Amino acid sequence: MKKLFLEITVFVCGAVVMAFEIIGSRMLGPYVGTSIFVWTSIIGVILLSLSLGYLSGGRIADKNPRFTILSLIILLSGVFITFSTLIKDAVLEFLLENIYDIKIISVISSLILFSIPSILLGMVSPFAARLKMKNLAKSGSTVGNLYAISTVGSITGTFLAGFYLIPGFRITNILYLFSITLVIISALLFIIYRDVKPEITTNIKIS
Repeated sequence: MKKLFLEITVFVCGAVVMAFEIIGSRMLGPYVGTSIFVWTSIIGVILLSLSLGYLSGGRIADKNPRFTILSLIILLSGVFITFSTLIKDAVLEFLLENIYDIKIISVISSLILFSIPSILLGMVSPFAARLKMKNLAKSGSTVGNLYAISTVGSITGTFLAGFYLIPGFRITNILYLFSITLVIISALLFIIYRDVKPEITTNIKIS
């Protein structure tokens, strides 16, 4: 379990972030519809947030590569998905009462509801890559493998959300399921790796 759980963590977080994006349109849909403006806003905000997560996650991991910090990041992502779920109706109603441009409402609501969870989930892969890295000579393979696993997770999350979750469950319940899943992953990560300290060797041959 200890050998593979970091990969499982990356897979699950990849699945959640993509499913969260798909479900985002259903969160906004009752208020602003599901036009191209809404989808553009959701995708653009989440991509921006993920890029910020990749950047900040890598930097934090370099400065303080600890499994407990990764566990905290995942825990916070679950907490903020719950928070977004609780405030979504109030946020969208307020924006509709005060702004009359659907484009602006879509962008602002996407920023408020989706940015922080997506930033936190974006931090997971680079952080996990730093923790997984034991030999700089194989750093490319380590990073590539983890990002491939994350992408497979995202593909799985896309089909899971579109084919099963959205047709079968209320949106609020799905979001709570994501939050609970992330909290469980965070707790297991903390328990499994609480005594592990990442190490890197510089076993590189230059010819």
